[in-house]
Amino acid sequence: MKHLLTKNAPEPGFYSQAVCVDVGDYTLVLLAGQTGNVPGIKDEPVIAGGLGPQTMQTLQNIVSVVEAAGGDISNVVELKVFLKDSEAIGDARQKERTEARKTFGAAYTEFFTKHGYSQEAGNLPARTMVWVSEVPLEYPAEDTLVEITAMAVIPKK
Repeated sequence: MKHLLTKNAPEPGFYSQAVCVDVGDYTLVLLAGQTGNVPGIKDEPVIAGGLGPQTMQTLQNIVSVVEAAGGDISNVVELKVFLKDSEAIGDARQKERTEARKTFGAAYTEFFTKHGYSQEAGNLPARTMVWVSEVPLEYPAEDTLVEITAMAVIPKK
């Protein structure tokens, strides 16, 4: 078992960015939740601009951790997405959720399409998405709207 730390992704709190476990001919990489924090900038702020840019930065942070483990985006097999829920109630809440799903979906599609993925090719990672009341970070300059955990499987060389 190996614990991972890379400067190409946001510095973690009191946990590992990922844990790598050898399983037969593969290395299983279990990533801690990544957010839209920008690595290498003082205090690593959450990227400005809302859910779309945060989603893109979060996915890039995931790729950076997987690359530090010796893999690439093609090794990502599962994503668990936690979206900050609206504080509105009733119809207003549903409207905000619909907009958030569209914004997240557009950024997610753009990111994976840019890397050669498509629904038609059937090569996207498995994904679960849930609403949460808060995505807690210690010093966010802007609300953290998305956190994504990931699992990657990297063939041993």
